[in-house]
Amino acid sequence: MKTHYLVGIDVGGTKISVVLGTPKGRILFKRVIPTQTGSHTKESIRQIVAAIQESLKRFGITAKNMKGIGIGVPGPVDPKREEIEHSPNLKGWRRVPLKHILKKKFRCPVFIENDANAAALGEKYFGSGRNVKDFAYITVSTGVGCGMIVNHQLVRGVVGSAGEIGHVTVEHPGGRLARGKRGCLEAYASGTAIAKRASQLIRSRKNSRIYMIMKKEGAAKVQGWMVSQAADQHDPFAIQLKREAADYLGIGIGTIINLLNPKLIILGGGVMEHAQPFWKQLKQAVQRESWPYAFKKCKIIKTRLRGRVGDLGAIAVVIERLQSN
Repeated sequence: MKTHYLVGIDVGGTKISVVLGTPKGRILFKRVIPTQTGSHTKESIRQIVAAIQESLKRFGITAKNMKGIGIGVPGPVDPKREEIEHSPNLKGWRRVPLKHILKKKFRCPVFIENDANAAALGEKYFGSGRNVKDFAYITVSTGVGCGMIVNHQLVRGVVGSAGEIGHVTVEHPGGRLARGKRGCLEAYASGTAIAKRASQLIRSRKNSRIYMIMKKEGAAKVQGWMVSQAADQHDPFAIQLKREAADYLGIGIGTIINLLNPKLIILGGGVMEHAQPFWKQLKQAVQRESWPYAFKKCKIIKTRLRGRVGDLGAIAVVIERLQSN
């Protein structure tokens, strides 16, 4: 019996993951490459092509065995052209014809999806979302995004921007995003926002673990992982920063519960991998912001797929599109 293979590409602001997998979610090959932006975008595309070629060669796979290539990217995706419409974290990638390039090179179907939507599909096929009619996947990392499954179907919206929960206003007027909007959730609850807040206050908190880590690394400013590491080590300042973000995140999650009335909310992303110090406060914040009966009927969990959710999500994009076609 012939085995079919799928390629998944998870494009992030700092790195790109290229995997070869099976329709059952088994990852056979993985290559991580740095994300190049601006005038160096073509180099990233060249490395993506090289990584795919390496995976196919290693397993002796021909085009006949390739079911397709799925790509998850941050920001809205134009539903007609399937190109990145706008992503501040990927300068130089707007309207890059990645689908056309890969389709011409490997002669197989290529599908591009917003990364949070892709992750939601990953949960639908391989994670906690299996057999769940209505659920949402919320990622809290460099930014904040949401993929929504309603009646077993992914919700994309007219221009592919459904689920942009990072743009929900939680403070007015408030902090400004790279897109120019003020008071948005992403400006308060993302890993980028937490690190920015830490950098603003760090000079008066020189006894904190964050400051010690920053000095040890020789860094000029605080990075998100430093706050997470310090919080895991029970640093009061780091935990305070996380809990402040949790209060804002609770507004965003509560909004999703009030709008969609889902059975399940799955939380993922780098910030949520270190959620233990503020998990209880986050649940309390969500409860405060949600309609009581809807909250009672909604389960809130962290993803079981963890670091694989982006890879499996990209693979799931292929499965979903081929089935719907």
